[in-house]
Order: sequence, then C-alpha cells, then structure tokens
Amino acid sequence: MNTSGHAADDVRDDATGLRLTPFRGLRYVPERVGSLAAVTSPPYDVVVRPDGLLHLESADPHNIVRLILPQAITAGTRHRKAAVTLDRWLADGVLAPDPEPALYVYEQQGDGILQRGVIGALELSAPAEGIVLPHEDVMPHVVEDRAAL
Repeated sequence: MNTSGHAADDVRDDATGLRLTPFRGLRYVPERVGSLAAVTSPPYDVVVRPDGLLHLESADPHNIVRLILPQAITAGTRHRKAAVTLDRWLADGVLAPDPEPALYVYEQQGDGILQRGVIGALELSAPAEGIVLPHEDVMPHVVEDRAAL
C-alpha cells in the first residue's frame, strides 16, 4: 500500500506528484564478508585522499569503494572496472539482491547532525514540473561521472 492508500501496483493516469516505488536493493552476504565495517566507506561525495582510498581498499577485498571510486587511468576504464567488479561480486555471492522490492530507510550521523531518509526508485519528471528539484551546488562533471558510472 502506498501513502495515498492505493496498492503499489495501482497506476492511475491522473496521478501527479512524487512517485517513489520499492526496488530490490543489493546487500552484502554476511557469510561472504568479514565485517560490514571493513566493506563500507564514506559516501562517494566525501573527499577521500589517495592514502584514505588505499586504506579502504586494503581493509577488505570487497570494500564498496571498489565500486563507487574505482581506480583506473580513464573515466571509461574506471566505469568498466566497476561494472566487472559488480558482476563478479554478484556471481561469487558477495552481494545478493533482496528477495522482494522494498523502500529502504537510512540514517547518517556525524558532527552533531542526524539525517534520516528513505531510498526508493524515483520516477523522474521534467524540471519545469517542480516535483523533483536539482541538488544545490552540484558540479556538472561530477553529475556526469556518477550518471556514467
């Protein structure tokens, strides 16, 4: 059931506004990784110095930094490296999709700030509709790189 009281698969032609739907997220398989602390990293947009990147990579061969900030010579090579790594981790059972689609609640805390949110598959709309607004202070080359990755 969605927030309007309609079943999630009840698609109406006149529906307007934000459309957030469940999706099947990927999770680490606990039996395949040492600890979640060893395979996690700061968000991609946090500046990670080269020595910090090496620390994260050496923490565990399955650290997520290998997918979100893969090291390679060119952007195209980096993106291909991330795709190959993701495919390998799925094939090896390091990551697995959740059995059912879901909305995911997350919480981040640091520097006296607590942020909570929900993650789902968002239907994008035209900017002129004003339903989904662009993030402030984004750098176009970073947005392009994330979209390509």
